[in-house]
Amino acid sequence: MAKETSSENTAQVEESVMNQDEQAVNDFKTYTGEELNNWLPAKILDYVKEPSTLEFGNEELHQVKADYQYKGGHEKYITVEITNGQSQKDLRIKSSIVQRIEMKFAEDTESGYTKVHKRNNVEVFEMQGDYNNSCSLEYIINNQFYVRLDGNNLKAAELWQFADELNFKELTQK
Repeated sequence: MAKETSSENTAQVEESVMNQDEQAVNDFKTYTGEELNNWLPAKILDYVKEPSTLEFGNEELHQVKADYQYKGGHEKYITVEITNGQSQKDLRIKSSIVQRIEMKFAEDTESGYTKVHKRNNVEVFEMQGDYNNSCSLEYIINNQFYVRLDGNNLKAAELWQFADELNFKELTQK
């Protein structure tokens, strides 16, 4: 009897997660990167979306990536990445965060922390680092939207204030 390698186990878990995700999102509308960009506000709190930094996915990757600059200066900024859809690339991205969340990984170090916790009934992978005072939040909304927020020169609490302004109900009720 041959032993399974770690990569084989990971591939099986990814396939299982992708199959579950595919079944879960079949009833959802898929948005293009342009549609997601149009939904994103031009201003969130004191951060302004920088149109010159926008990146869109393609027909295989339904995604938008936008930078928001703090209007009081360029030292603070937030990058928002949202992926939705049912393509293999979309599902692969979603499955990677699902795996991290399922591991319930948590670590405190001299240079920051990493933890998985539940916020507003959503499982979240959160990281805070001392380098550039950077932080990240990753989570999935309604099995449909993978959301990643990266902040520089701010704490996770500030990033959460920004994240709380994203109203996904507008997208999920259509």
